[in-house]
Amino acid sequence: MATKETKSVSTLLMQIALGCLLIISGIWGLQGGGDEAVKAIRHIFAGNVRDIMSIVFSVIELIAGVFLLLRLFVSMGTGLDTVLMFIIMIMWIAAIILMDILGSGGILNGGAKHFLNWLYSFSYHLLVLAAIIRIKY
Repeated sequence: MATKETKSVSTLLMQIALGCLLIISGIWGLQGGGDEAVKAIRHIFAGNVRDIMSIVFSVIELIAGVFLLLRLFVSMGTGLDTVLMFIIMIMWIAAIILMDILGSGGILNGGAKHFLNWLYSFSYHLLVLAAIIRIKY
């Protein structure tokens, strides 16, 4: 019985934290900043494609975060939040590969010089991915 309550509370807290994280990341992305995923998009692409992809991803993050928080209070039967979370999950995996493995600070390009910084960043990205997967299913 205690395990079931603990899972419910932990999932609830994870959903609130992830919803807030995605909302803030989406807002920052629309303001020209963004989270690591948006920064990876801006690093890879150039010109109008970079701007369009950054805006689209930021809007998806914002909508997914709002849906995650709304799902706490309102029953969502459309499945739109699941689709958005799937898109966020795929983009987050791509961002992890681009930033933490192939990017300028990635393990293959100088990340080993500052291994603890790289490991901390990689761990954070994996925690966010785990929360996305946990909330999605």
